[in-house]
Amino acid sequence: MSLADALLSRAQASNSALFDGGSALQGASDGGLAAFLDKSTRTASNATTDKSTPVDISSIDPQKTLPPPDYASQATTQLVRSVRMLLSSNSSGSSSAPSSLPPLQSLYAITHNLVTYSSEDALDDLYDSLKIEIERAAGSYTASLNGSSSDEGSAASKISWLTQLQSIWSNWCESLALVRDVLLPLDRHLLQAGTTTSVPASAANGQSTDSDHSRLSIWDLGLDIFGHRILKDETLAQMTLSRIAAAIDLVRKEEISYRELHKSIADMFRQLKFETVLDSAIVAATNAFYKAESKASIGNLSPMDYVEYADRRIQQEQQRSEWCLLTEQGRMDSVAAARRRLVTKHADKILAGLPDLITAKELDRLAKTYQLIKSIDRLPDLRQAFAEYIKTHGASIVNDREKDEEMIERLLEFKAFIDAVVSTGFQRDGDFINAQKDSFEVFVNKRENKPAELIAKFLDAKLRSGNKTMTDQELEFTLDEALILFRYTHAKDMFEEFYKRHFAKRLLLDRSASSDAERSMLLKLKEECGPEFTAKLETMIKDVEVSKDLMDEYDRFAAKQRRDEESPKDDFDLSVSVLTQAHWPTYPNIEVALSAELSAAAERFEGFYKNRNSGRRLHWQHSLGTLSITTQFEKAGTKELHVSTFQGVVLMLFNTLAPGQKLSYVDIRTQTGLNEQELKRTLQSLACGQIPTRVLRKLPQGKDVNDEDEFMFNDNFKNERLRIRINQIQLKETAEEQKSTEQHVFLDRELILQAAAVRVLKARKTIKHSELITEVVDQIKSRFTVDVAEIKKVFEILIEKEYMERVEGQRGVYRYLA
Repeated sequence: MSLADALLSRAQASNSALFDGGSALQGASDGGLAAFLDKSTRTASNATTDKSTPVDISSIDPQKTLPPPDYASQATTQLVRSVRMLLSSNSSGSSSAPSSLPPLQSLYAITHNLVTYSSEDALDDLYDSLKIEIERAAGSYTASLNGSSSDEGSAASKISWLTQLQSIWSNWCESLALVRDVLLPLDRHLLQAGTTTSVPASAANGQSTDSDHSRLSIWDLGLDIFGHRILKDETLAQMTLSRIAAAIDLVRKEEISYRELHKSIADMFRQLKFETVLDSAIVAATNAFYKAESKASIGNLSPMDYVEYADRRIQQEQQRSEWCLLTEQGRMDSVAAARRRLVTKHADKILAGLPDLITAKELDRLAKTYQLIKSIDRLPDLRQAFAEYIKTHGASIVNDREKDEEMIERLLEFKAFIDAVVSTGFQRDGDFINAQKDSFEVFVNKRENKPAELIAKFLDAKLRSGNKTMTDQELEFTLDEALILFRYTHAKDMFEEFYKRHFAKRLLLDRSASSDAERSMLLKLKEECGPEFTAKLETMIKDVEVSKDLMDEYDRFAAKQRRDEESPKDDFDLSVSVLTQAHWPTYPNIEVALSAELSAAAERFEGFYKNRNSGRRLHWQHSLGTLSITTQFEKAGTKELHVSTFQGVVLMLFNTLAPGQKLSYVDIRTQTGLNEQELKRTLQSLACGQIPTRVLRKLPQGKDVNDEDEFMFNDNFKNERLRIRINQIQLKETAEEQKSTEQHVFLDRELILQAAAVRVLKARKTIKHSELITEVVDQIKSRFTVDVAEIKKVFEILIEKEYMERVEGQRGVYRYLA
């Protein structure tokens, strides 16, 4: 049973005793009221109730006997005196009721009967008297706080002061709860009469007046008076808020534990309706604290360490705001104040540290940087810094001419790292992905043609040896990544030409590591550049397939001829690839004197082909030919050597020599008919390459071949493999081939520009100079980029060829000439 319920039952039981002797009450002295009160059962009560929600009780049905005439005055005096004792009992920290205090049940009964039988004027007097008493008591409670106002020293003193405030508040609430329960009938009467109001909303901003709480409930009246004693008093309000702010600052410095104490004090502000006052003070303190701390930290920490510090501080402030502040707006404002001081004010220095963060591969800190910069709406600046980093570091790779052979590998490693940066550091933000693409396109084209050429050569190397050094999945991934680099290049025609040349060698020399990988790459290129891009490559594959059918036919023809002539079979198998010259790259025609056996076999095949295809001619490309030679070494035993035709022709010269016999460089040149450059390359590969492939010995030893050198068969040759490939020289591109390929591309570009201009002129008939340039650039931009000066030269060529002319009287206008 609650205190209010107990008071109600006691009041009902004592009504008859209180009013049965009405005449006795009238004749009683000043102490007569006490005599009547003595008739009720006295019980000491220290019970408390819910401090915020009074218990609802049933209405009391009083007896009809009227009280004495001066009952209201005596009852008011008694109630005011009792309220004074209730409020003063806790002001000193003691929770025990004074011995002279009447039983609470009796006080409740007095209040009930006073409300029932007194006039509104009497009740107004009672309310005003109670209000004065509560104000006096509140002043007594807060007097001790004023007495300690000069104690501004240590952290301990501040916490001690706040602890005292919390104790005073707790005692006030306990005492006020007893007063509220005793005066509950008065509260109910005011409520029924419609004169009770809640705590004014203006209390929260410190604007309430005395009239505001003229008809507050007893509980709300007590809170309102106490709140104005504390928070309307300028000195006490400043002391309270400054100490709270100081305590929270000490928590930030990890010097004290204050959380539980703050919860009690914050609850006081909440009940007093001063939530925004507390929140505003804490937000202001947050701003001041981080203004000073961030200024010191930005000077002492590196940008990388500052990011870690700022992120940690903001997270701490977010957690702290949950128990420090009372409103959601206050929590947001406090975190925003910390973020403004920690991040917004120092954003430029944070951004300046981005290159170091990326270079150091600090992806976790990079993610924190992203979140910090995002929180202050400066992601465009972060993207710009990120893009500049990519362009700077990417250009350093592309422009490092001494490491051209490593360029694509380095670019792929760089791209993989930047992919990780975007994925982990920037949370796969679409804008950062686009910034990455745009930046790669910028630096990859710093050397317009070279990256495209090297991508083609990189793909050639992977398609020749890929599945020998990596799994099919790894090879496929590598091809995809290289194709992404290709996508960034503008010189796609340069890539196409080099890729086609290397593709041709892989087909002719049967050096593709995987036919599936070759087909997959063709499909990727077709999807990327369109079917016209791969048309020649697909035609080359068909040529090889048709050539295989032709060789099957020749083998049947040769076998029949041997049977008819009863001639023996050759000591070797001949395989010829007959290709359509228009579909294949052009190669230099290098003369070589074949051995008698090889020459005879070539003549027989040529005769077969001419009889089968009258009017067609064969042009032998011995530079692309290969031989498989079985050789007996004294120490290594029998080995199968895979060599180029030129290497094979040189090696067969040693078949007729006695052991230890030598051939001079001049002798070899005379017998093979090879030009000096090609012969020296060939001899270098046979005698100066890696030790396991040196089938010849050069005298004197050295890396270069000179006219005075001599060569002999290497009897000391050692190699554990049965099949040894020495024809890598065929796959290496000579400087002449490199130059020839580039010139071929440049010539094609000029023709493509001319064709594009003619198409536009033919469609438009007449066109302005600037418009013609724009449309030509638009037509060729998918294959290569070109300077305006080059386009102007093309226009002059077309004028000379009479494809167009300048229109007289119209400056900068051209006319198409049919």
